Amino acid sequence: MDSRTLNSKRNLIVSVVSSVVTAVFGLVIKSAIRQSFSVEYIGLTSVISSVISIITLAEFGFSSVASINLYEPIKDGDTITVRRLLAYYRRIYRLIGAAILILGIFAAPFLKLLIGDIREIPENIYVLYFFYVADASINYLLFGYKEALLNAAQRLDVTRILFMIVFILKNCLQLVAVSVLKNFYLFAMLFAAATLLYNIFLKIASGRMFRDYYPDGKADPQFRHTVREQTIGLSIANIMGTSRNSMDSFIITSFFGLALAGMYSNYFVIYNTVFMCISLIVRSIRASVGNSIVSESADKNLSDFTKMEFLLNIFITACAAYMISLYQPFMKIWMGKDLLFDDYIMMLFVIYYYVRAIPGVRHAYFGALGYWWKAKWIYIAELVLNIALNIILGRLLGVAGILIATIFTDLVLEYYCVNTVLFRDYFGQGTGRYYADRILYTVIAVITCGISFYLCNRVILYEGIAGIIIRLAVCTFTIICIVPIMMFLFRRKYLRDCAVFIRQIIKA
Repeated sequence: MDSRTLNSKRNLIVSVVSSVVTAVFGLVIKSAIRQSFSVEYIGLTSVISSVISIITLAEFGFSSVASINLYEPIKDGDTITVRRLLAYYRRIYRLIGAAILILGIFAAPFLKLLIGDIREIPENIYVLYFFYVADASINYLLFGYKEALLNAAQRLDVTRILFMIVFILKNCLQLVAVSVLKNFYLFAMLFAAATLLYNIFLKIASGRMFRDYYPDGKADPQFRHTVREQTIGLSIANIMGTSRNSMDSFIITSFFGLALAGMYSNYFVIYNTVFMCISLIVRSIRASVGNSIVSESADKNLSDFTKMEFLLNIFITACAAYMISLYQPFMKIWMGKDLLFDDYIMMLFVIYYYVRAIPGVRHAYFGALGYWWKAKWIYIAELVLNIALNIILGRLLGVAGILIATIFTDLVLEYYCVNTVLFRDYFGQGTGRYYADRILYTVIAVITCGISFYLCNRVILYEGIAGIIIRLAVCTFTIICIVPIMMFLFRRKYLRDCAVFIRQIIKA
């Protein structure tokens, strides 16, 4: 087994490249849909994707649970246990795939209620919808459980490379379908076709890399009980995560129509593209974190946790500064002035990103420990409060109210309360030191974003591509000047420790 540092480095590099590829094609595809069809089509795909997100809650987060229970037997070379777990996982995955198909069929009659006026869309929305349902179920019906094996073995890089190959091919064909053939049915069908191809590649790669690991035998009752408990806890967390974004889209569509939902979706794509960088970083280190948890002491893991938090916050601050400085100019070029929100709504998207991104390292440890069951009541409270505030503030303040509701519930419940569970039950310490660091990091982020936004909007007069390039340069200069200086002033020891940590990664 390769070292944790080498695997983390390899996974991180591939994840960063994957996120860039995904971001670029995501923007290009939306632009093509906007030019060849209309903004209503973007709103339609957003609503259907939200419905599919809710339907896929039928998996109850089992895919993440599957990986964490493979960490220890893979580390110990326990081939028999791995085979038994894979046999159990294959059976559950196929049940999940069947459940997604059934739920997709039952949800179809309610689609028009969510979408509303569809006079601008001549295609049969049910045909388009069932292509999305097929895409969601194929991965579970075929070889999705192989992904859990590769991820637990700290080879996320393999799954991401396979994903990128299929993703690029799919998006190139979708561009032809949208821009040349003007066929939205073909565009939707390619989602399912790409997932089928990815599963074939996944089976071949896992078979070649881990010949001894294949489904065989039966898992013991105690293990099945543990998996059920972990799965129920994670399913509650996933319901919260899904409702956080899907409810926003549903409420905006219901209150304000598909056009505004399309505008929101455009801004959300930018937010989500940047946020996915954090998600991929977390995924790239989770298997190594899981390996460390079963190999090292809690004190050693707390030390690593602190270093990774410090490094990740530098990255988050830089991303937030770029977003607040470039969001509106980019949206103006990408979608045009007619589809722009006001600056204060754009800033709420940036705040939303920051609040969602800062617990990134915490998510890696929490997930690797399988602590979702411990936080189940927190997730339930957040779900109820988020839906209530979305409706109330959405009625009162429009899109801004929906964003404020989501930011508030995420910060108070998902961030503060879940942090408390991790520090209390695993690290065995209070959160005072952690929040002292967090306040400093937030001050640095606010100063950096404020200066960058001021310079870009008060000094630069250029518009278009030239304005984007100049803003990019100004923002980069601001980040290079401010972030290292303030990090040095506030956290000299962390800088020394992290320098050693980065050198270890480079040597690996």
